[in-house]
Amino acid sequence: MQWTRAGLVVTIAVLVGVAMVHGISPPVAPEGHPTTFGAPGRRVSGRLFSSARVTAHPHLVVVLHGDAPGHDPVYQYDFARSLAADRDDTIVLALLRPGYRDGLGGRSDGDRGLAVGDNYTEDAARQMVEAVVEAASRLHARDTVLIGHSGGAAMALIMLADRPNLASSALIASCPCDLGAWRRHMAVRDFNPLFLLPVRSVSPLSRIGQLSPKLDLRLIVGERDPVAPPWLSRRFVQAGQARGLRVRLALAPGAGHEILESPEMLAAAKDLH
Repeated sequence: MQWTRAGLVVTIAVLVGVAMVHGISPPVAPEGHPTTFGAPGRRVSGRLFSSARVTAHPHLVVVLHGDAPGHDPVYQYDFARSLAADRDDTIVLALLRPGYRDGLGGRSDGDRGLAVGDNYTEDAARQMVEAVVEAASRLHARDTVLIGHSGGAAMALIMLADRPNLASSALIASCPCDLGAWRRHMAVRDFNPLFLLPVRSVSPLSRIGQLSPKLDLRLIVGERDPVAPPWLSRRFVQAGQARGLRVRLALAPGAGHEILESPEMLAAAKDLH
């Protein structure tokens, strides 16, 4: 079955029917529809966005936000909305990482931490993996794409190492891929000694050997990113290529750290499956 803009009423009715059968609320454009996955204590909240045409087995794209120091992240919803409008037969799910709120009523269980690279833990990654697996099952997704920005990029890679078959492809943006090197960089850049405190976080670079060789892995970073400079992504890509992984790097010319909503990101994410 396929739905078009001309059949808007039918589309909504079918989505509601699918939701009742599979136990998930239907996605509603343009603000997206709030939803929650996981058991009590490990709940993950987010918002669903749908393309104009959706079949019974759509592509699922999962979006993870960055550390968002000092504020509640919502920019991932703007990207998810734009991406859903730009793709076909796709549901885009923007999730809140553990401990985060969005200021709109959404909140994921867990510890947000201090936004100093201290919340990229194995347990947090597994909580997110559980949510993505549940979402893919409920939505009867034909495949899953994982997109992460900044701290969400690190989290995405740790998730993919924990569950190598979680996604068929991933887009990793502005990544602090070498955790120790990045935290030392940030301690100097921000004159912040909290970045020097010991943490339980996992470095994506240390888990590169656990990634699936079948994964289509693409990294993108702003040419002038002062937070997660290109050399961090380049180091990860070189290590991945040395292991035979399907990984490549793209530079966004003249761009800084906040590239999630950039034309380069939308173009890179449009055709991922």
